[in-house]
Amino acid sequence: MAAGLSLAPQNLDDFKHAFNAIVAKHLTEDIIDPIILSDGELPETFLTLDFANYLKAQGPWGQHFPEPLFHGTFRIVNQRIVGEKHLKLVLSRETNSNQVFDAIAFNIDTSEWPNPDAREVRVAYHVDVNYYRGEEKVQLMVVDVTSESC
Repeated sequence: MAAGLSLAPQNLDDFKHAFNAIVAKHLTEDIIDPIILSDGELPETFLTLDFANYLKAQGPWGQHFPEPLFHGTFRIVNQRIVGEKHLKLVLSRETNSNQVFDAIAFNIDTSEWPNPDAREVRVAYHVDVNYYRGEEKVQLMVVDVTSESC
């Protein structure tokens, strides 16, 4: 959520101390080290364009109606940085290495990714549709990515 305010420069230090005191009072371990709640592991048979379009039609998603979030372990086919700090992945499931999925993780730590030693990743993701040059493809919007094998 966002808020705005006007503050005289001479009151900035007082504001910082008051703000930090209130935040410290409400800060919990799960905020510092957040827990990602998943709707479960999505069977590969659901990673289809039809299912992705179905999910899109169920929105709009929002604060009290979150978009479904899934998790799973995937084999890395390809990984690279796009833009300045977005990780573009091509992933597959071991059960069907012929089927690949485009995935993107925004604003990743470029000191950790791309990781040439990583062979598998565990990802938390939203299923989306990527429209590019007139073609629609399933795309995994990665919320969290962790290397499973180095």
